[in-house]
Amino acid sequence: MNVFVIPFWYPSSDYPLNGIFIKEQLQAVCRYDSSVKIGVGLWGQKDERYLLWLKDHFRNLQKLKLADTKPFSRTILPNYKEFHHPTFTWTRKLLHGNRQGILKAMLANLDRFENDFGPADFIHAHVGEVAGQLAMELARRRKLPYIITEHMGPFPGYYASDKIGNLTPTYLKPYLNAVANIAVSPFLEQEMKRQSISRTIVIPNFVDEDVFKPVLKQRNKSFTFFTLARITSEKGIDTLLHAIKLVREKMQDIKFTIGGDGKHLQDFKDLAEMLGISDCIEWLGELNREEAVRQLQECDTFVLPSHYESFGVVYAEAIACGKPVIATRCGGPESIVNDTNGLLVEVNNPQALAEAMSDMVKNYNRYDSAAIREDFMNRFSKKAIVPQLMQLYKIIITRIL
Repeated sequence: MNVFVIPFWYPSSDYPLNGIFIKEQLQAVCRYDSSVKIGVGLWGQKDERYLLWLKDHFRNLQKLKLADTKPFSRTILPNYKEFHHPTFTWTRKLLHGNRQGILKAMLANLDRFENDFGPADFIHAHVGEVAGQLAMELARRRKLPYIITEHMGPFPGYYASDKIGNLTPTYLKPYLNAVANIAVSPFLEQEMKRQSISRTIVIPNFVDEDVFKPVLKQRNKSFTFFTLARITSEKGIDTLLHAIKLVREKMQDIKFTIGGDGKHLQDFKDLAEMLGISDCIEWLGELNREEAVRQLQECDTFVLPSHYESFGVVYAEAIACGKPVIATRCGGPESIVNDTNGLLVEVNNPQALAEAMSDMVKNYNRYDSAAIREDFMNRFSKKAIVPQLMQLYKIIITRIL
C-alpha cells in the first residue's frame, strides 16, 4: 500500500512543533504495518527561507537570492520518506500565494515518491484548506482517489469561508470529491456536516503513549496547575488569569505554570501584574516536546480554557500522563473530558473556571491516575487509533467506499 501525504502543517526547523501530531501519526502507521509505504510531499511549510512577507522587501530579496530551492528527500523510516521541493510562497491575495508553484512542486514530489516506492494507491491530505485542494488536483491528473483529514479550528478557516461563515465553493469542492473526510472529533464532524460535507468519519488524533506517560512522584508542596498553549485570547489566557485572581482570594497555597509563547505574552504578563497574581505564576515560554512532557508529569492538574478546539491534543497528552484536566465546552474537549478525567466549564467564564479549580484542589483524591491513563489508552493511544486508520486505508484500497 503506497500513500502519498500532503500536509498543510508539518514540522520545520523554524517551527518544530508545527503539525508534529501529523508526523507522529505517519510514523506510527509505518511502524504498525511495514507494508505501508508513505511519502510526504513538502514545499517549505513554515520554513522562513521560503516565506515572502508583505512589506519586508529587503529580506525577501535576500531570500530570493540566497535560498536553496534544489529538491531533496529525507528518509525517516525504511517505509517513510519526506520529499522536499522548496517553493516560495506569499500572501494569498496575490496569485493565491503561488498555488501553481506549490502544485508543480507536489507533482514533482509525487513522481519521486513513485520512482522510489512504486505507484501511489491514494492521496491523504491533512487539512482541506490548501492541502485538500492540492490533493484534488493531483488526484484528477493522476486518476487517484484521495481522502482529507480535517484538523482546522475554527472550521471553516478564515480564508476558506465567506462573510457569513460558510465554505466558499472553491474550498468546499475538495471535500465533495474526496472518497472520505475524516474529522478528528464528533464536534468537528458536525461542523463539517453543517457545511454540506458528506462521507465523514470520526478518527481522533492520537497521543504517543510511549512518550506521554505517568511517572511516580511525590505530591507538590503547592498544588500546581499547568497550562500549555499559544499565549492568545483565543486560548482563554485572560479568562485563566482572572480566574486565578478569584481562586487566590480563597486559596494561597497554589501555583500556576504557563508554557507557550505568542505576540501578546507581555500583555498577559502585565495583566497578571495588574491583578496582583504574578507571585503565583511561572511563565515558562516556548517548550520543546521533552519539556512539555516533564511539566505534564510534574503538575497536579492541566487547565486550558480555550474558546475553540477542533480536538485539543494537549488535553489528550495530559490524560496520557494520568493527570486530570479542566477544559471548556468549546468543541473538541467535550469528547475527551469526562467524569473520570476532569471537569468542563463554559467558555469565557472566569467565575466558573475558578470554581472548577477550587473543586479540583479540594477533591483531588477522587481522580485516580491509573484510571485516567486507562481511559486514555482505550480512546486516544496509538494502540486504539492506528487500527482505525488502517481499516479505512484498506477500505479505500479495495474501493469499497
